[in-house]
Amino acid sequence: MACSKGCLLVLAIVLAGFSFFSVLPVWVTAQNVTISFTPEDVFEIPNGDGSICFSVNGTYTNTVLKDNAWVFTDLSLNGSRFRGNLTFSAKNCEVTIHSFRSGRITYSVEKVGEQLIQLDSILRPTSPSEWSVINQDDVFFGDGKNWQLLKDNTILVKGLLGTLTVVHYNFGIEVDNRPFYMQHSIIILTGVSVAIVVTVATIIKLKTKPEKS
Repeated sequence: MACSKGCLLVLAIVLAGFSFFSVLPVWVTAQNVTISFTPEDVFEIPNGDGSICFSVNGTYTNTVLKDNAWVFTDLSLNGSRFRGNLTFSAKNCEVTIHSFRSGRITYSVEKVGEQLIQLDSILRPTSPSEWSVINQDDVFFGDGKNWQLLKDNTILVKGLLGTLTVVHYNFGIEVDNRPFYMQHSIIILTGVSVAIVVTVATIIKLKTKPEKS
């Protein structure tokens, strides 16, 4: 009977370890594919006579220049726990991005030009009343003159200089774009481990229960 108990306990440990390491490689893989960048890296837009860079270090898993816009996948800047997708185009200007989080981006503009911005964390259709464009002096610019909301929640900003913040009002709720199993990996592993322990304990109890005469 002691051997049976020991074997069942070992089995429980093995199964719990297997459940942990079955999730771990996915997380490790996601970490390994991230690409780091620094403020020295410049993302040129030749056809638009524009460029984009960042004032802080950061990472992304992929970036591509598409239709004169840089598309960053899983972008995350140092000092922020948010990770999301960003599409940014700069035409006839040089842009430096300072911060990026759910529904909000702050950047500086040199030379008068245009910027197209799409924050992929916003999934539903929105209206201009949900957006604001603000400069470093807390001046709010009106919709239709210096900026406008296009399809797919793309914001077009034009003719502005200085440091600008484009913000979508979402009551401060940040969106976690990671897959479900990564958002709740600890809860899932804990639940699996508890289920295994309860199952093994039940089996041991049934095996050690004395038979009635």
